Amino acid sequence: MNSALTPLRVARHCKTGAGEKGGALANGVDVTVSGGVADICLIRQSGGGWLDAAQRAALMSALGAVGADARAILLRADDRVLAAHADAGPDLPDADDAAAPSLASLCLAIETSPVPVVLLLEGLVTGAAAEIALAAQVRLATPAARVAFPAVRLGRISGAGGTQRLPRLIGAENALRLLTSGKPVAAPDALIIGLVDHVIDDATAEAAFATAMGLIQTQAMPLRPAPDGRAFLAAVRKARSDAAPGSLAMALADCAEAALLLPPEQGYAFEAALALERDALPQTAALAHLLRAERLAAKTPEPLHDVTPDPVQRPALVGASPQLSALALMTLARGLPVTVLEPDRARLVPMLQTIAQRQEAAVQAGTLSAAQRDADWARLRPVVDATGLDQADLVVGGADTPPPALGDAVVLLMMGRADLPAGAFRLVLSGRVAELGLPASCPAAKAATALAFLRRIGQTVVLTGVQSPLGISGRLAAASGAALRALMVSGVAPEAVSAALTGFGMVSPALPKVETSAAPRDMAAEEIIRRWLGALANEGARLLASGLALSASDIDLVAVHGLGLPAASGGPLHRADQRGLMILRRDLRIWGTEAEVWVPVPALDTLVSAGRGFLGTVSQG
Repeated sequence: MNSALTPLRVARHCKTGAGEKGGALANGVDVTVSGGVADICLIRQSGGGWLDAAQRAALMSALGAVGADARAILLRADDRVLAAHADAGPDLPDADDAAAPSLASLCLAIETSPVPVVLLLEGLVTGAAAEIALAAQVRLATPAARVAFPAVRLGRISGAGGTQRLPRLIGAENALRLLTSGKPVAAPDALIIGLVDHVIDDATAEAAFATAMGLIQTQAMPLRPAPDGRAFLAAVRKARSDAAPGSLAMALADCAEAALLLPPEQGYAFEAALALERDALPQTAALAHLLRAERLAAKTPEPLHDVTPDPVQRPALVGASPQLSALALMTLARGLPVTVLEPDRARLVPMLQTIAQRQEAAVQAGTLSAAQRDADWARLRPVVDATGLDQADLVVGGADTPPPALGDAVVLLMMGRADLPAGAFRLVLSGRVAELGLPASCPAAKAATALAFLRRIGQTVVLTGVQSPLGISGRLAAASGAALRALMVSGVAPEAVSAALTGFGMVSPALPKVETSAAPRDMAAEEIIRRWLGALANEGARLLASGLALSASDIDLVAVHGLGLPAASGGPLHRADQRGLMILRRDLRIWGTEAEVWVPVPALDTLVSAGRGFLGTVSQG
């Protein structure tokens, strides 16, 4: 770091008020001393990782350098967001996790510090930051702080001691609820269950710091009652009774029991052993792959980094279809007004009825209040004449109804097979994935606006390099149907195919209608799934070579979140990489004698000859 910039950064990010002494900044850790309190401020660095090995080492060094005469150590983050990165481990595995000092070692150093460590929780505290929070002796939170333990999303156990410290802090029932749900708990609720010790005013960063300093200097460390052993074990038994054998929930129940019955050192060792066991499971790698794929898709493309999207305030939909109904509901749920243009009243009325029925179902399920339903419905404006789009700033055109002439400033997204008007973007919806085709010379401002709108209404956006009406999802669906049809034409019973797909994790799989005179053919469920996934992987290679898909991870995202493949599979290309592309090509060559869908595409030969897997590739598109 440029030493000339250090005073400026410390002054801007780590204001500690009058009386500060010392001050050392290394690897994103700034230390100052004021009023007997050592203030350790973590600074997110542009070139380094958040709580990576270098910053962990610097933080441990700073903790060890605090004199025993200090009253306390205040630990906080410079940007008021303790988990500066969403993947600030241990929720997402990283090669840096194994580097010394480990997160577990850092947490133990905080827990055993002879000088009490007080943590200031601001923003979303998750991953490594949440583990550190549990190790601190005192937790102070601003009102907007939230704490979450998201490792459950990957079926992981952190290995840093959280499953031991959290039950001892808030009891087994509350701890298991937070660990198995992964949902954030807000500061006021965290105060009630004992996860934080004080909620302080956070009008400004300086005020929060001053309040924290005052509490440290005037109050003793909080007394924590011993856990109620009977209630603790009852919660563990309940969790076990609800958990499937070998599941994460069962492993977490075992960890909670260890937190009560074992000495801390043995409890930490027990958790670490289970963490290694969980990380070795294939589904852990698959879920981590999908999470990385989602985060890659969420990044703004480099050409749009400096482009500020125009806020969409008056979106409109043209046509009546189930997909447009779903778009209307998503847009209304984000508080936006929606205009629906459909000249044919016989098509418009059923669409409005569908929207009303889905809103009512949400009210009955408790996911939507009656008041919110009425407010959403009031923002829905059906029209039958093109003049109703005069004020629209973004229009989504359906497959069957061509959009009217629009002003140059209006962003136009088109679904279906119709030719694209000049300046329009191709949109393909599948599940919660929106595929957005960006023309080679599209205006950057319109592209940024379209991308921001789709993300705002809750869609995972996958950018495609070719303006294809089928999109990635349509091509994968076609390959899936062709493979299933080939299986049944060869004599495999539809019931066997359906059972194999259901056992794999597909919900209500739809099979193509096939008439065959072939002799009945017995085929194990495992081979049915291998052939089906092989066809999808083969099509994935074709999609990459054509430039329609820009990355293999995008294809897996569409397959899982669009077509419904189980998340624990990681998607067809992840599965192919795990099994090996040489094995995939060998199988396809054998199966290819039965149907065209299994004939290996040339792009697969190229990958095999280069010794590369799908996930190390990006097409030229």
